[in-house]
Amino acid sequence: MTSILPTARLGVIVSSGNRTVEPYFNIFGPSNLGIYATRMRMGSGGRNKAEDIVSDALHGAELLADAGVDVIDLQGTGIMMERGPDGEAAVVKAITDATGIPAFTATQAVVEALNVLDIRRVIVINPADEKAIARETAYLEAVGLTVSHAVGMNSSEVVVPAPPEDWVAVAKKHGTANGDGLFLSGSFTAMLEAVAPIEAALGKPVVTSVQAALWAGVMRLSDKIGDYAPPPELGRLFQTA
Repeated sequence: MTSILPTARLGVIVSSGNRTVEPYFNIFGPSNLGIYATRMRMGSGGRNKAEDIVSDALHGAELLADAGVDVIDLQGTGIMMERGPDGEAAVVKAITDATGIPAFTATQAVVEALNVLDIRRVIVINPADEKAIARETAYLEAVGLTVSHAVGMNSSEVVVPAPPEDWVAVAKKHGTANGDGLFLSGSFTAMLEAVAPIEAALGKPVVTSVQAALWAGVMRLSDKIGDYAPPPELGRLFQTA
């Protein structure tokens, strides 16, 4: 009889209102990768103070440690970019120190993915507005990348995520700008299915917050996962393994 227990366990700390990360990870990730998620308020709308976010993240990490996860992913793109690379690294270190479990954030995964795909000049598409774009530009430039073009979709992702076809349309309109590839930002989004069509249309690699975090988890757990044939929807990034 085949065991239902996975051979690798990825813990995910996800925003309390997020409804897309877990389905995406479960549908597109390896069948023997267990996804164990816990939730926290990431601070959207001022409902969680900055000083409380770290303690909440540590609490979530400790709960995931109880489940015996192998790696912890803090899926908080916006709040980590707001802290900057150094502040983000401090949060990751605090999680690992408290649990003894390796950890990373979605934003760190995005940077790793951009570097692996040699995307030095980044075209950024954000579901929100200019404030979010300014925050992401500052973060990306702080880690040595250049934002060559950026656009906000001004959508209300907390209500209904913009569908993949909207992301494809915006990418086709703005992806011809001077840049090595695209970063589609946001974890509560429904754009993962847009990755392959955009890459086919523009001939440029595409990185998303959710796709990059799944990739980073798979890379860190590759010894436990073994053979894995990534679905084509995940794009060029998963062909770099």
